[in-house]
Amino acid sequence: MSLAFNIGVTPFSGHGVGCLSQIFPVKGLRMAIAKKSSLTVKSSLTTPDLLGELKDKLKREEHHDSRAAATVPPSDVPSSLCIIDTLERLGVDRHFQPEIDTILEETYRLWQKKHTVIYSNVTTHAMAFRLLRVKGYEVSSEELAPYGNQERVSRETIDVIELYRAAHERMYGEDESSLEKILAWTTTFLKHQLHSNSISNKKLHKLVEFYLKNYNGITKRIAARRNLELYDMSYYQPLKSTNRFSNLCNEDFLAFARHDFNICQAQNQKDLQQLQRWYVDCRLDTLNYGRETLLMCYFLASLVIQDPELSYVRIAFASHMVLGTCFDDFFDIAGSRLESYKLIELVKEWKEKAVAEYGSKEVEILFKALYNTVNEVAEMASVEQGRDVKGFLVELWIEMLLAMKIELDTWTDDVQLSLDEYMSNSWVSTGCRMSLLMSSLFLGVKLSEEMLRSEECSDLCRHVSTVLRLLNDVTTFEREREENKRSSVSIVIAEGRSVTEEEAIVEIKEIVEYNITKQRQIVYKIDTIFPRKFKDIFLEGCKIFSHMYSSSDEFTSPQQLMADVKSLIYEPLTLPS
Repeated sequence: MSLAFNIGVTPFSGHGVGCLSQIFPVKGLRMAIAKKSSLTVKSSLTTPDLLGELKDKLKREEHHDSRAAATVPPSDVPSSLCIIDTLERLGVDRHFQPEIDTILEETYRLWQKKHTVIYSNVTTHAMAFRLLRVKGYEVSSEELAPYGNQERVSRETIDVIELYRAAHERMYGEDESSLEKILAWTTTFLKHQLHSNSISNKKLHKLVEFYLKNYNGITKRIAARRNLELYDMSYYQPLKSTNRFSNLCNEDFLAFARHDFNICQAQNQKDLQQLQRWYVDCRLDTLNYGRETLLMCYFLASLVIQDPELSYVRIAFASHMVLGTCFDDFFDIAGSRLESYKLIELVKEWKEKAVAEYGSKEVEILFKALYNTVNEVAEMASVEQGRDVKGFLVELWIEMLLAMKIELDTWTDDVQLSLDEYMSNSWVSTGCRMSLLMSSLFLGVKLSEEMLRSEECSDLCRHVSTVLRLLNDVTTFEREREENKRSSVSIVIAEGRSVTEEEAIVEIKEIVEYNITKQRQIVYKIDTIFPRKFKDIFLEGCKIFSHMYSSSDEFTSPQQLMADVKSLIYEPLTLPS
């Protein structure tokens, strides 16, 4: 790991700071939790003057002819969709949800009527499909079927880009063959444009490169940073928008989005300092093994939990990921089989012991770090949920550790597994279920025990965890094979079907794509037991893992991720003078 970006964990003078309870005193946190649900924007975390000015400009045309503010004339829908797309690309759409909802409701009404303002323009049609589907509206991909024929589409790059983006929102796999056809030819077309240097606009050329590199791995924050660098209002020029954009210019969007990005970045830096204190106080810095994951775990947590005011959630999320990695390394490398069993028994009992009863210093450090951290997070989560959730959180850890034990026993005893047997356990050992469900308790959504044990919740956890496990296997199977460990790739090769490594990898990636598609199906659907803000973190997890493992094991040997860390956490955007 590059020293330039590694968060060095250094001792602090004086007494320890306790764990999370002293970083975020519970009494103060209770007040924050009680207030945050009633606040849309906190003045300490946003730029209210810019936000108000931007909203005024967005609405000015609506008030111009005394029409109701909630009304969006059909002629304004194309440019209104561009505004939504711009807000999402720049990462500030969370500030404008009422306005976005109003526009999409009118867009859906026009979609159902097959209004010409949507259906007569390729870019508007594709953008409307994508934005409506992502927000949970019932829109059939068959409405885009005519564009499966390349000859039906102009050579305008924006048309092709928007069709390419729309084609990625598949929810029903093979049942949406029209989207597969569109994705196939748009990918080929855009690659040819890049290779032949046919895109004269340099920013647009780089944007196409960004999309083609790994579209499924584009997370919200990484996309926002990149789009802030490449933003250009002329992208939408082919739509010949109405004067809905007349009061807006590049500087309006950029000034607000840059301020917002820098506010989030400054909060991330403060969070990291708090996480360091927790790490040292838990004595995890004294362990002589394991990957240095403090920075990487926080970075991944910041991609999932983006709102700057949710610092305590990001820190709790990151601390759980750090602990999960430490336990994983102990089971795999640093500890003996008996010591690993001892840790599981301690967690099941959930009671502190005399130092001599732990058996080793490492077991004591790991258990106490887990015990104190989970207890404090559980106390905060119980305040948020209005009920005791500690038992549930401890149960999640036991479930994960038992899955790690099965992997340890299987590897040590050289047990041969089928792919189904391997997958039935390996998704649990990733720790995804534990980290995401813990974090979900702080999203302002009341989650009953029944909801958290529902089939829908299990599916959400299983799909994202499977994506993580399989993508990790694809990038690490050679190393795992040398260490005589099982992976999905090696199991497929060993099944006796004369499958090559390349064919096995293709097969595994198809399973990954299936799980991502099924995850979209759950997340985009409106009539489910969970609200959208709960489900979104699971889909964002799929994107994050697709980004992490696009070419190598970026968690163990981060290269691209370190560049992302630098740009998202350490390098501020330049603000206009």
